[in-house]
Amino acid sequence: MKWFASGASYLLRYLSAANRIGKTYGAAHEFAYHATGQYPSWWKGYRCEAGTLWAVGISSDSTRKVLQKELIGTNDARSTQLYGTGSIPRDLIVWDSIVRRGEALISLRVKHASGEESEIHFYSATQDETVYMGQSIVFAWVDEQSEKELEIIAQCTTRTATTGGCIAVTATPEVGATDFYAQCRDDTTGEIYFQNATWDDADHLTPEVKASLLARIPYYQRKMRSLGIPVLGQGAIYPYSDEQITCAPFAIPDHWQVLSALDFGYSGISDPSIVVSCAIDPETGCRYIFAEWSSETDQDYYANSHMPDYMARKIIGEEPDDWHESTGGEHIFEGLGLPGIVVKTPHDGNGIQAGTQQTRAEIMREVGANVHHELFEIPPDLAPLEANRRSLIGSINLIAQWFQDGELKIFTTCIGLMKELRLYQWVKKGQRTVPADKNNHFLDAMRIAAIRVRDDGEYMSAARKRNTTVHQYENHYTTAMGAFG
Repeated sequence: MKWFASGASYLLRYLSAANRIGKTYGAAHEFAYHATGQYPSWWKGYRCEAGTLWAVGISSDSTRKVLQKELIGTNDARSTQLYGTGSIPRDLIVWDSIVRRGEALISLRVKHASGEESEIHFYSATQDETVYMGQSIVFAWVDEQSEKELEIIAQCTTRTATTGGCIAVTATPEVGATDFYAQCRDDTTGEIYFQNATWDDADHLTPEVKASLLARIPYYQRKMRSLGIPVLGQGAIYPYSDEQITCAPFAIPDHWQVLSALDFGYSGISDPSIVVSCAIDPETGCRYIFAEWSSETDQDYYANSHMPDYMARKIIGEEPDDWHESTGGEHIFEGLGLPGIVVKTPHDGNGIQAGTQQTRAEIMREVGANVHHELFEIPPDLAPLEANRRSLIGSINLIAQWFQDGELKIFTTCIGLMKELRLYQWVKKGQRTVPADKNNHFLDAMRIAAIRVRDDGEYMSAARKRNTTVHQYENHYTTAMGAFG
C-alpha cells in the first residue's frame, strides 16, 4: 500500500523488489486502474485522466510474456478468448483498436471511466528510441533493468512533462547497482521515491515456501532474490579496510594444511605469473594468505621467469640450468621455501604451452613441482547450489563472505595482492556488471588457494620437504578436526 500511495507525491518511483512477492501483479493492477479510471475505494495514490500509457519491458519477448500477459491475460495476442483474464477487464477493451504482430500486442485502446478512451502501447528496451517520440503520456510502467534504462527513463520523463504523468519502475536488480538504480536509491532531491520490498513483505510466502525457494537459489544470488538488493554494482568488489582483512605475519604451524595456487602469465611485464600460498587453521577454519610471488621479481635478470618450468623451479628451489649464463653470475637463485607444497592450477593449466606439446601442468610436474591432478573447482559443500563449479562470481562471493566474517586474512607482507585488491572493481559490460578483467593476477590465485586449501592442501611439515612422489595426493583434513563442524 505504501508503494501505491507514493504515487500521490512522487512522479518517479522505483520499486527494488525480491522475486515472487507479487511485484509484477501489483504493478499490472495499478496500470489497469490508470488506464480505465476504475480506482478501488481504498486507492490513495496517483490518479489520471484518460490518455496514453506505456508498458516497457527489457525485450520484446519479456514484454509479451510478462507485461502483456499480466495486463491482457495472454502472451499470445492471437488467443483473443483469453483477453480480459489479466488486470484489464475484457468488457473495457475496444476490440477494433487492437494492433498486433503475431503473438505480440503493439497497442490497443480501453474504455475509461470518464467516457473517453485510453491508449496502451507495449514497448521493449531493445527498440530504437524513435518509437517513443511525438507522444505525451499519463503513465509509464518500466519493468526490470536494461542496458538503455537511462535513455528510456529520459524519454518517459520528457513525455510526461506536459501531462504531470507518473513513471513507475519495478525491478529485481539482477544487473546490479546501475547508475539509474544508484540515482534513485541515493536521491537527495526529494523528487524520486525509492522502496525496497523483500520476502518478509509478502504474507503469502510462508516460512516453508521461503525455505524451499532459498534452497533452489544459487547462494550468491540469495540477497538479490529474497531481499531485492543488488549483489553486483559498480565500485569495490572487496570493500573492506586493510585492518579488517589483514594480519601480522606469523609462523604457520606444522600441522596446518597449506596450498599454493597459480595464475599463469603470458608476458614477463604486462601479464606476470603469480604464486599465492594459503594456510588453514584446522581448529577454527580460518584461512591465511601467507606468501606471494610474482615473476616480475626475477624478470630483470631472467627473462623467462613467467614460464611454467621456471615457476616449478622457483617452487622446488632448484635453479635453471642456464641461470648463471642468464644472470651473469650476479644473482643467487632463491626458491620459495616450500618445495613439497601442493600446487593448484587454474583452468589454463591444461593448456598447451607455446612451442611445446605439453600442458603447463605437465611441464611443472616434469620439473618436479607437486602439481595437483585436478583443476580448480568450488567444493560442493561450500556452494551447494552453485551449478557452475568454476564460477568467477560465485568464488568471489565466497571470498567476500569469508572476509566479512573474519574467516580469511592476508599477511601484511603480501603487498602485491593487497595492491590489486584495493583496485578491484565492478565494471559495466553491456547489460551486465562484471569484475574488471585487469590487475587481477594475485586475486585469481588467491581465490583458488583459499577455496581449495581445505580439500587439496598438505601439512606444512610435508610442504617444507622436497616431494619426490609428485603424482600421489593425500588430504589429511577430516571433519573430526572440527574446523567446519
